[in-house]
Amino acid sequence: MFFRMIEKRIRALEAKLESRACNCRKERLTLYHSSADLENILSIGCPVHDFLFVREVSWAPASMPLNIEDRSLCCCPPSATREWLEGKRGPLTEEEQAQECATWEQALSEDPTEQMRVEGLLKKYYKLKRSHNETMRR
Repeated sequence: MFFRMIEKRIRALEAKLESRACNCRKERLTLYHSSADLENILSIGCPVHDFLFVREVSWAPASMPLNIEDRSLCCCPPSATREWLEGKRGPLTEEEQAQECATWEQALSEDPTEQMRVEGLLKKYYKLKRSHNETMRR
């Protein structure tokens, strides 16, 4: 009787796990444009693990598309280059290319406050990740 109850519980848990897909990023790079994007991405939980495991995080200029699953989380204004790279439009005009170069120069001049926000978010994320890993080991 006891073993039947355990077996039934195990089957129920397995069915629950099979019905949800893991969205952790253990194998791929996660891109972000700004601290707001990064915060949005890291706030999403995994339906299987409750915690989104991210392997590697990297900044990308606003003109570069984020990973497909993160594009709806982007807080940036529209970008002609990003739309072109996503296949939503044709090549850029000369004026758009010049504007894109100016945007890149501005992005490369890093806002120290923005960098501090990103570092704070990552520090908080890695602390939560360590805590989650410790909980899983118990």
